[in-house]
Amino acid sequence: MKMIKASVAALLLAFFGFTVIGSAQTTSVLTGGLHLPTKVITGPRNSLLVSEDGTPTPNTGSVVVVDRTTGEHHALLSGLPSGVDNLGGPPVSDGTTGIYLDGRVLYVTSGVGDATTNIGGVEYPTGAPSSPLFCSVMQIFLPRHFESLQSDFHMTLDDQNALADGRWVRLTNAEGYSAFARVVANLPDYRSEPRPGIPNAVRSGHIFGVTRHGWNLYLADASFNLIYRVNLFTGRSSVVTELPTRPNPLFGTIGGPTIEAVPNNIHTLGNKLLVTELTGFPLVPGQSDVRVVDPRTGAISTLIAGLSSTMDVLAVGDCRHPDGYYTLEFSTNQLAGAPGRMQFFDSAGNSSVVVPVLITPSSMARDDETGDLFVTNIFPGTITRVQF
Repeated sequence: MKMIKASVAALLLAFFGFTVIGSAQTTSVLTGGLHLPTKVITGPRNSLLVSEDGTPTPNTGSVVVVDRTTGEHHALLSGLPSGVDNLGGPPVSDGTTGIYLDGRVLYVTSGVGDATTNIGGVEYPTGAPSSPLFCSVMQIFLPRHFESLQSDFHMTLDDQNALADGRWVRLTNAEGYSAFARVVANLPDYRSEPRPGIPNAVRSGHIFGVTRHGWNLYLADASFNLIYRVNLFTGRSSVVTELPTRPNPLFGTIGGPTIEAVPNNIHTLGNKLLVTELTGFPLVPGQSDVRVVDPRTGAISTLIAGLSSTMDVLAVGDCRHPDGYYTLEFSTNQLAGAPGRMQFFDSAGNSSVVVPVLITPSSMARDDETGDLFVTNIFPGTITRVQF
């Protein structure tokens, strides 16, 4: 995900506030003013839940409730782990990433924050991260009708330290309601990756997506290129698979011999996992895929190939035999500063462009009753509504 933060300048605000009329849909801005909205999922009773990376102030990650009709939004959870990430691009906050809702239980993942830093193109530990919960996944038990509450559950740094020590934490909002949080797993912020003459160089982790299947959570690490399995009861984590690199068609002109997968979103589809690949530098168009991963064996197959900087995929219809898939691309050509887009692939593999222009889209959710789609645009801080 560091590649995203390094390649947005040409895209920002170029089409901000646009309206696009497609063949069967109208696209408009539902709401704005969000702080780096990263993931969006549907919540109960006409709500959306959106994760925010936060502001440059440490520990300002959050989860926001958005009304699907009016666009009004307010914080549900605040004070979540975040820190200023200056890895591979301009400094920007890195905090709350993946979210997954199971009834009234919310799972929340965090990125690497400021646990590492980039100095002269080499990554090192900072030694003083703003949070002890970077690259973690939390389980938060919310009260009934949480989406209608008007005050947030704020997590303090003391709360984060208690969670890191393995304790449960009770969060109380201004209305007197309580939420209960625990850490399911706290994964490595970085691993050693020495270079010639630089023995203390590291590579940071970056948990960016979460889903649940059975008694396990599955996490996508966009920096290690891994899919983790985490047992909900024991917190034990294991690697399901590592997404492979691919040859760089521009090698000799730009970049190294291979391109990394950079898995950034993960969903369940029947007994399988759907994983989107952003792909790494040199961000070559047409090199990004949607993968199917068998969580039992780690076997990987390709569902949709030939995309560019894929951020999300959404199956429509029966979970075992979908009618088709929506795909979301961050940009059709990042190095050229091209905008992103949404496409639809039917069950026969035929594709059509649904929305041709989206500015740094990062995630999407669907209202199953109306068919409307909602897209987070991370750097403008907006949500786009696609009405059919």
